[in-house]
Amino acid sequence: MRISGIYLAAGNSYRMGTNKLTLTLGNKEIGRWGLEKALDSNLDDIILISQHQNRLDLSGLCTQKVMEVEVTKSNAGQSHSLKVGIEQANILLSDAVVILLADQPFITTDMINQLIKIYKQKPTTSFVASSFLDIIQPPILLDNQLFSKILHLTGDQGAKKVLKEQMEQGILLPFNDEQLFTDIDYMEEYLFWKKHLESNR
Repeated sequence: MRISGIYLAAGNSYRMGTNKLTLTLGNKEIGRWGLEKALDSNLDDIILISQHQNRLDLSGLCTQKVMEVEVTKSNAGQSHSLKVGIEQANILLSDAVVILLADQPFITTDMINQLIKIYKQKPTTSFVASSFLDIIQPPILLDNQLFSKILHLTGDQGAKKVLKEQMEQGILLPFNDEQLFTDIDYMEEYLFWKKHLESNR
């Protein structure tokens, strides 16, 4: 069974006003936090979706598991990046993928591994999704039976649209810590978490 990660790191950071993935948070760039957790997980490989202008610095990482794919349509929305990842997963003959967002620095390796463990126990499941207060949040594991539906998404639609249509065939994995699902979109959020981490050192 092959389970690939799709690490979405091709956004334009319009709301931040600068490439947020290269901003330093703690002792590393925002974009490296989740990638390091993915590299330490039980994923078989990681499809890193990037764009030429905002590529992540991978120096110092053990990147044998990483396959970087650049998107050329920088304004096509999240669905385009996701579809590029799914197309690559099809080439790899992946049985499932775990969708990861590069601006979610506080996900953990254990979260990813729990999704994978549940899926391996129930491989006929359409998806296993993290949730907070019954709301689906990335990271999300998708079985390959949903790949064709993902390829029909448009604009900024994400996998949640597909999952809502498949709820009876999926499993929600609840987490109680809201911080795990923090995504950093605005400068105010970045400065808050930067200060928070520095004060807790």
